[in-house]
Amino acid sequence: MNPTKRRDFLKLCIASVPALLLAHGVDADDKAGQVPDQPAYRRPGSLDRYIDPLPVPKRLMPLSTNEDGVQYRVRMMEFKQQMHSQLPPTRLWGYEGQYPGPTIEALRGTPIAVQWENQLPAQHIFGIDPRIHGAMPPAPAVRTVPHLHGSRSSSESDGLPENWFTPGNSAVYHYPNSQQAATLWYHDHAVGITRLNVYAGLSGFFLLRDDEERAMGLPSGDYEIPLLLQDRTLDDKGQLVYSPTFDDGQRPPLNWWAPELFGDLPVVNGVIYPHLQVEPRSYRLRVLNGANARFFNLYFNLAKSPWDIPALAGFHQIGGDGGFLPAPIALNKLLLAPGERADVIVDFSVLEGKTVTLSNNAPAPFPGWDVVTPHHSALNELMQFRVTLPLSRPRSSFSLPPLRPLPRLPDSASIVIREFILSEARDGEGRSLGERIDGKAYSDPVTESVRLGSTEKWRFYNATKYAHPMHLHSAQFRILERQGFDQAALHNGIKRFAGNPRQPAPNEAGWKDTAIVNPWEALTILVRFDGPTGRYAFLSQLLEDADKELMRPFEIVA
Repeated sequence: MNPTKRRDFLKLCIASVPALLLAHGVDADDKAGQVPDQPAYRRPGSLDRYIDPLPVPKRLMPLSTNEDGVQYRVRMMEFKQQMHSQLPPTRLWGYEGQYPGPTIEALRGTPIAVQWENQLPAQHIFGIDPRIHGAMPPAPAVRTVPHLHGSRSSSESDGLPENWFTPGNSAVYHYPNSQQAATLWYHDHAVGITRLNVYAGLSGFFLLRDDEERAMGLPSGDYEIPLLLQDRTLDDKGQLVYSPTFDDGQRPPLNWWAPELFGDLPVVNGVIYPHLQVEPRSYRLRVLNGANARFFNLYFNLAKSPWDIPALAGFHQIGGDGGFLPAPIALNKLLLAPGERADVIVDFSVLEGKTVTLSNNAPAPFPGWDVVTPHHSALNELMQFRVTLPLSRPRSSFSLPPLRPLPRLPDSASIVIREFILSEARDGEGRSLGERIDGKAYSDPVTESVRLGSTEKWRFYNATKYAHPMHLHSAQFRILERQGFDQAALHNGIKRFAGNPRQPAPNEAGWKDTAIVNPWEALTILVRFDGPTGRYAFLSQLLEDADKELMRPFEIVA
């Protein structure tokens, strides 16, 4: 071998050493030549908490922009994604191959069109209960229809449960964005399998902005964080398990529907027990309860463990489902039912160097009658905020949103009042067979026709033992009051109030599209129907109940 070739050969050998070491799991920079500890996969119940950073969903970029508005493309896909660094990748469904889906940002007054494409496989991740309306044969197992929760859209673009489409097909939906800035969200709504599709990962944020919001100087960019709160159960291989139970904690036969679904692990933005490093400044958190059935009563806890006496850090809620509140509300706890959103300002400047745990003390199911022998695990902690980053730039001065008096709505005896009873059927062992509105199914004919531009009172009597977040498509409302009623009289068909009415909480004073009706209480709301005409739906946002037809259609007519 001549000297030149020999030098080249030695260089090649030397250059190959790091690659050979790495191929055998050895760090080339490890002077001791030992293999560093590699995190082994664990069982879900033994995961270390707060070792993974919180991901922030990426913003979806438009395909094109023209005089007609902005065009987007969103694909529903199957993929694998790690939900914790000590778990193998989990098989999921999501929008644009991510969980949660990408955040769509829109500007008030600028319409957008979204081409929703179903690129999912023909086989569902979970078993289908063929006894449920909409899922009965010959309905295909995999069906999707996206619903933009909180949007006032045409019926054709609303995402009605029966307007599903199968893999290989698509639909173009148009969103006028004619309402004020708000935190909306999109999720699947296919009839009979909504609970399964959302649990598989089909949900994401939709942030509607306007000039008024921009003029407030609220925390933005890296200081505005969307938080999608959910719960999931995983098997020992790190794969999703959909395992509902009856209300006595017993599990149904394989693939059967049951009314309760509560996961063992908290998931925030698709990650189990994440943490977020923050600067000592104010942050804006856009909080969404995207769980199937779990309520969250949230608080920022400075205590070191969930068993210590809580030390609460205060915050301000500035917005709800439909946009900004009439005034910022100082809170130390925040109750969110599935489907509800909260726009929150947290001042971390007074917490520099501290660790704050986002905690929860809501029982499951809510409001929690089985306090002695609960059937479902509590999720006391969700994620951590570590106030450890240095200031990247001087704190910007801003003030909380000014007072914004809401327009007066007519509340006279002449307006139409519609009353609905939420009731439950049970089998011989006392287990739930499903709940209905006025004893009717979603598939029964429409009984509610409202006039475009009208304002009505809707009253929900909850004769079940669970709290229900009632949601109206394409309409916003204000909560008037909650009041108890005579249970025995209602059983005999007589609606009679008992006790004094309760006013809504201060942070419920704004526009809503989802509101809690507690067991054995009546919720009265004042609804304005100023969206497009057409067929829509109102339902319980507890997805297991909605799939079992705790949902009814209504029409807005000219």
